[in-house]
Amino acid sequence: MTPPSEYVLMRTFSLVIAGLAASVLIWMLHSPVFDVRNVSVHRADSSPPPAVDLEDIDAAAQRLVGHNVFQIDTNRMREELRELPGVADALVQVRLDGRAVVTVAYEAPVANWVVDGKSFLVNASGEVLAPHFEPDLQLTVEDTSHDRVVVGDLIDVGALFAAHQLQSNLPLLRVIPSRIRYTSSGLTVVDHAGRELEFGDTAQLSAKLTALHAVLEQANRLGERIASVDLRPVERPTYRTVGAPPLITNIDVTQAAADAAAEAEAAAEADEALTGEAP
Repeated sequence: MTPPSEYVLMRTFSLVIAGLAASVLIWMLHSPVFDVRNVSVHRADSSPPPAVDLEDIDAAAQRLVGHNVFQIDTNRMREELRELPGVADALVQVRLDGRAVVTVAYEAPVANWVVDGKSFLVNASGEVLAPHFEPDLQLTVEDTSHDRVVVGDLIDVGALFAAHQLQSNLPLLRVIPSRIRYTSSGLTVVDHAGRELEFGDTAQLSAKLTALHAVLEQANRLGERIASVDLRPVERPTYRTVGAPPLITNIDVTQAAADAAAEAEAAAEADEALTGEAP
């Protein structure tokens, strides 16, 4: 066989192989043999339990059924699932046997957010996850700034963060929140003793906690029982005592703090003198 004849034969053989490969590829891309027939959704091992309606997630995953496994864009499907409320991340896997496995990591709710008497779970970003009340959550906020919310809405994340700070820090002042309300005027806390504490907006929250401490210390020294405290004028908060008329007692936070420090210093000097006189 002459060299030109060998070249023609090899070229013909290569074209036949390429044609067969292309035919197989086209068959694989369009044959129902490789269509997804079954989809299963699982929770990731490290994920908290779902707080959302699983029907929406399952419905989104079931859209894979009938699609060719070689033509499914798993990254795009992952992004679509992540857009659903309550889904932190997702992993989409398709197999040649027609099965698809979707593994979902769910977002954890951080608070019960009550609007118009209905409780909703919200995540750390302020997104409404589901209409439900979770008694194990430490934080519950009653919101009267909205008439209604629906799943997927965003509540005021600044108010959520401030409410969490108050829930965590007020017990350090021996103030145990029993109710936290959020209105158009800001945050109000009702504590275990029925005292109403007006914090207002979320600005200067640390300063307002310091001012509250000064108010409580002064009322304790005077033997007064507080009914309510208005911390919105943070430099000069006001408070009303139990049984008092609507007129509110005024307190200078700076002076109150100085008085408390002077009393502590005097007490320390007295203790030192007693110690020195002891036999």
